[in-house]
This record gives sequence, structure tokens and C-alpha cells, in this order.
Amino acid sequence: MIIVVLISLAGIVITSPALGIAAGIALALYLALSWRQFTVATWITVGLCVILLVLALLRGIDLETLSRGLERMAYLAALLALLGSLRVVAAAAPEVLRAGRYLTTRPPGRRYLAMNFGGHVFGVLINLGGIAILLEMTRRSLDETSAHLPAGLREWRLRRMTTAVLRGFSLAPLWSPIGLGMNGLLLAMPDLRYGDVAPAGLAAAVLFLGWGWFLDWAWAPPVPAGLRPGPGTGTGDWGGVGLLTLHVGLVAGLVFGLHAATGLPFQQALLIAVPAYSVIWASWLGHRGDAGAMAMARRTIAGTVGRFPLAAAEIGVFASAGLLSVLVLELVPLPQVQAAVAALIDAPWQMIALLNLSMFLLAAVGINPIITASVMGSLVTQLDVPGLSDAAAALSLAGTWGCVMGFTPLITTVVYAGALVGRPPWVVGIRWNGLYCLSSLALWTIGMGIVVELGAM
Repeated sequence: MIIVVLISLAGIVITSPALGIAAGIALALYLALSWRQFTVATWITVGLCVILLVLALLRGIDLETLSRGLERMAYLAALLALLGSLRVVAAAAPEVLRAGRYLTTRPPGRRYLAMNFGGHVFGVLINLGGIAILLEMTRRSLDETSAHLPAGLREWRLRRMTTAVLRGFSLAPLWSPIGLGMNGLLLAMPDLRYGDVAPAGLAAAVLFLGWGWFLDWAWAPPVPAGLRPGPGTGTGDWGGVGLLTLHVGLVAGLVFGLHAATGLPFQQALLIAVPAYSVIWASWLGHRGDAGAMAMARRTIAGTVGRFPLAAAEIGVFASAGLLSVLVLELVPLPQVQAAVAALIDAPWQMIALLNLSMFLLAAVGINPIITASVMGSLVTQLDVPGLSDAAAALSLAGTWGCVMGFTPLITTVVYAGALVGRPPWVVGIRWNGLYCLSSLALWTIGMGIVVELGAM
């Protein structure tokens, strides 16, 4: 994986098909050595990738196209591996625990909004590690503050806080400049820019938050007057949340600053900014503590590299999406697909519905959304559906991604959250979060259909 990262960084200044081939070989060796970490989803996606690669080679795929697919594959693998550096630093940052303590102890009236916001911020900085921190603190908070409540109310509070975190975490593909969701779409749709999608994505994330909060309020069971908490329930201070929010802003600012100052493509600037900021953050922590700046920086680098083998399951899935987005275009007969789409689709809203339902249903049976988003994003750019821009298609896919990520028991986030709160994945996903996910999908599809029909995007 170190070789994959170095080749991806070298690709910033060197343009050569040999780099993509070398990165592909290095990544294949990494996956072969780390196969014990694979999940069922990893085996499915990596296996599909191998099958399509063999078919493409048999059909005589040219070296330049193959190299482009392998470069995308290596980039997503390198980005996911380097994002682990933020998680390593966050594990030693006191503001993370301060923020988690503050968010999980908010009074009931503000608890959903606090936990949803926490899912956003923690998820962007720490990925699944953010879910672990928040949900572990949730369990502790409930043990300390809800022991006097009936079992049904304690279960409701656990459900409310768990789903709030999951929903916040799931919306990152709509806006996060350092997330794999947004960057997977940007890779699959080369003419798309972050600024084309992010403003509308942020607005959509607010709407999703509001809808989730409304459902949470509407379905909340009544609490007997004698059991309602007093005004002093919340503990902790908001400084930790402010610092984490500042970190998110500084990472994004560094990415955009590099992009503007050097002219580097957005993805390449991101590949430099994430590890650079992690080392800066670690050095600052070391300077403030007893470890020393250089020692903390070295510890962060060592911890990041040490996590590479443990991330093989996720890397296998996400990296495969990069290669599949290229191979599918090589293997699918585009003229026939275009003719079929022209015959079946006579309005852009119909394509929106097809994209959203296809992604949701495929994710429900275990196909990771990044695979569907990458492949469908690539196809949309080639099909040229009248009235449907790349930005609208990408935004629609990103919103659907947010709808399904907390739904199916076959998605990693749901399985992980269930293990943390001690509930089966189907309870956390379908039972607790099903109404939100299905209703959000319906509203999102209708809303995006109206947007494209009006030509507003």
C-alpha cells in the first residue's frame, strides 16, 4: 500500500501509462496479502472487478484506457488509506472526547440535532471511527442518565441517538470534499466539479436533517411528567465541537488553497492535503503535550501505515469502484444502451427515478453504493440524456446514497452500528431507520425529478 500511495503521489507530476500499471500490480499484491481481512462484500466486488478485467483484456482494451482505470483504482485506495491518518490523530486528540461527551449529553429537545451534526463532523474526520466514538459514548450516557426510565423509553433513546448518528454520517456524500463518496463521483464524471454539486448538496443535507428530526419528533413516545429531565441534563462544553468543526474547515481550506494556488486537480490536492494536515495536527498536539511535536508526527505516520492491512476490506470495495467505472464503459455496448434509453426514457425525471431506484435496490442486496455511483456516473456522462446534467445526476446519486447507507443490514455502517449498540443489524437498519430511509428516497426522487423537469440544475 505504501507503493500505491507513492505512485499516486508521483502521478501528480508524472504522466505515464506505466504508473497506472505499476499501481495496479502493487494494489493487487496488497489485496492478495490481506485477503484474510475481506468481507463478503469485498469478495463480491473484487471478484467482479477481476472478471470484467479479464473480459476487457480478451476484448483488447488499449493500454491507455486500462492505465486510466488502474489509476482511478489506485487513487481511491490511496485516499482511503491516507484518510486513516486523520483517524490516528483524532484518537489522541482531547477535543474528540470533549465533543463526544458534549453531544451525547444534550437535553432531549436538542439531542437528535446534536447527534446528527456529530455524525457529520465525526464521520468526515474519522470515518467509521467517528461512529464508534459517538455510539460508545451514547451507551455510557444512557447508562448514567436513563436507568430510572422504563425499558421502552430507554430503548427509544438508544434508537433515537443511534439513528441520528447514522443519518448524519450517511449524508457526507452530498457535500464532504474529503469523503470517498463525493470523490468517487468526481472521478467517474470527469467534467464535473465539486462546486457544481456541493452548494446544492449542503442544502439537501439540511433538508434531510429536518425530515429526520420531524420523524423523530412525530414518532417519539410520550414521557410521563415525573420522568422528564430537568433543564440541567446537558453536561460538558461546546469547545470540543467547535474545534472539530474548525478542523473540518481547515482541512477543506487546505485542499481548496492548494487547488487554487497550484492549479492541481481537486483530487490531487486532496491527496496531498489530508496527510499534510494530519501531521500538522499531530505536531500541534505533541507541542501542547509532553510527547513533543516530532515524536507525535512520527507516531502518526507509523500508526497510519500500521492500519493499512486492517483496512483491506474497505480498500478492496472502494478501489474496485474506480476500475469498474472504466471497464463497464469498455464492455457495455453504448450504442445499444443509448438506443434503449432513448426508447424508454422520454423525460429526465424518468432517468432520475431509474438511477435512484437502481442504486437503492442494488445496495439493499449488498452492492456498495460507491460501485453503483461510479458505474452509473460514468454511464450517464456517455448517454447524454436530454435535460439531465452531470451535476443533477451526481447530486441525485449522492442523495440516494445517503438514503440507503443506514438501511440495509448488508451495508458496513449498519452492521458496525448494530455491533456497537448491541442490536442486530436488521433492527438498526430496517426496523429503526427503515421509515426514514424509504420516505427520504421517495421525497428525494420526487424532488430531484421536479428540479430536472424545471431545468433548475
